[in-house]
Amino acid sequence: MQRCEITGTGIISGNKISHSHRLTRRVWKPNLQVTTILVNGNPIKIKVCSRTLKSLKGASEVEIMNILKANAATLSERLKKHLSK
Repeated sequence: MQRCEITGTGIISGNKISHSHRLTRRVWKPNLQVTTILVNGNPIKIKVCSRTLKSLKGASEVEIMNILKANAATLSERLKKHLSK
């Protein structure tokens, strides 16, 4: 399933409403991008949404670690394993 590995942002479902007000189901998918970050000196490829990528762009390794710790509840299991090393 498509999910940001840092913030946990995923697919959202809802209704598409036509001009005649007929409702049909639709989904909104997150804009996921693959990027590489340094966690404890090791490069890791992760999928993050574009909003999170803006936060990570230009951030130092210390700032990235602070972002990861702030989002500890929503991190993917793979990232949690790399943080605990």
